[in-house]
Amino acid sequence: MRRIQFLSSVVATGLFLAVAPSPAGAQAGVPPAISERQFTSGSVKVTVTGSATIDQEIAINTKASYADGGMTWLQFGVSGGEAPEALITYGETGETGITVGKGKFTATGGIIPGEKSQCSGKVQVTGTLVSGDYTCAGVTSHDPATGMGKVDIKVRFTAKS
Repeated sequence: MRRIQFLSSVVATGLFLAVAPSPAGAQAGVPPAISERQFTSGSVKVTVTGSATIDQEIAINTKASYADGGMTWLQFGVSGGEAPEALITYGETGETGITVGKGKFTATGGIIPGEKSQCSGKVQVTGTLVSGDYTCAGVTSHDPATGMGKVDIKVRFTAKS
């Protein structure tokens, strides 16, 4: 009888562990591998509040967005242009970078495994789509006209290949 009780408790524990949610790699700060590809369509919704504001949907820059199997660059809009733009990068060592800008204004946040991160969020990767969302709180920003500031950044994006 004790053997049956013991086995049933082991089975119950195993079932609990099997169905309990576990964090995905990207949710723990390490994005899944993105295979080599060129991106053909997509967009990002950027919301910046604080010392500067941006609230815009921006199309992907297909010529500047690609993955080489180690690094990934997702460029939305034109870097350094007067219109809002965003860059999301994934590095070979698991870091994620989120940069937003408009004209001379720029702000950059990131997730670096093993360090306290400025941003949180997740990414999903399939054979034809990279999509995700990130929130960065209290990121230092810079605008030559107004100097240093603090902003909160939210991005939700899709990049199709």
